[in-house]
Amino acid sequence: MPALETHARFLLRASALLIGLLILWWFVLASPMLYLLKEAAGNFVDIRENPSGDWTLRVPLDATLAATNGRHVPQPVHWVDFDIARTDVNGFTFSLPVYWAIILAAGARRSLRPLLLGTALISAFELASLLVFCQITARGAVARLAGNQDASAKWIRDFGQYLVVNALPYIVPFVVALSLHRGLRGAIFPWGHEPEAAVPSPRRQKKKKGRRIASLHRPERSL
Repeated sequence: MPALETHARFLLRASALLIGLLILWWFVLASPMLYLLKEAAGNFVDIRENPSGDWTLRVPLDATLAATNGRHVPQPVHWVDFDIARTDVNGFTFSLPVYWAIILAAGARRSLRPLLLGTALISAFELASLLVFCQITARGAVARLAGNQDASAKWIRDFGQYLVVNALPYIVPFVVALSLHRGLRGAIFPWGHEPEAAVPSPRRQKKKKGRRIASLHRPERSL
């Protein structure tokens, strides 16, 4: 029961923190996070933000469209342009508040280092996710223009896009938190965590020592 109660308290703290941090993220942190993500991703793809807040991305890609009935000569492709709504781009900053909620729910003790290091790792993951999404979308557009109906390639692209957009943003924060926070890992997986030996307080040690000395000097009873 104590372990169950501990887990229940952790879930309650994590749920409350997640709700609060998601509200803070949506109304306050989303814009600066998107700005930082745009500046970082701009080193790899060309990004133009429209007045509506949506993004227009130009992804460099070297491909060649084969000649067809409507295209008499092969046509080289050097980049692909596509638009992405601001609400969809927000999804690439979603993992950070989830990670913060998990780490803060684990307790303030020994959480500063995992909080800072994990924030850097999650930020790198979000940047990589956006770049992978851009490549998948660009290659899918080229495949449609080329009339490529390869079902297996299309399935791989769709599955990769599903992982990047709908699965990994929820999974990676938990994996990083368990990897970096030893206390959280020991609480969730107690079978791999050795409990620390209780160290008696100096006051108790002194009291026990006093009792031991008193017993040594106690006079023996005469028979």
